[in-house]
Amino acid sequence: MAKFIIIPSATLTFFSTQWAHKNRDLKGVRAFKAGLAPLVMSLLVATGWLLTGHHDNYAQDWPMWLLAAVTTVIVWLTNTHLLILLSAGALLGAFQII
Repeated sequence: MAKFIIIPSATLTFFSTQWAHKNRDLKGVRAFKAGLAPLVMSLLVATGWLLTGHHDNYAQDWPMWLLAAVTTVIVWLTNTHLLILLSAGALLGAFQII
């Protein structure tokens, strides 16, 4: 039963995203997306801050910081999809490369 707990929120997200995409030219939808962008960026920065909080030994943790810097440059300078970068990071972690 517990594995189905995400179904209501996922369903709501799916249908609201479909509706917003169909009505993306409406002033209210544009305003909502513009207002939500700073919030999402702030939450991403806060998550990154929390995840790196225990990695303050630079001599030992330099690969993680290098990966973070390279990923930041890739996101900033290219149009590489974030899921590709997330998958690459997951593979590096799964094979214990970083």
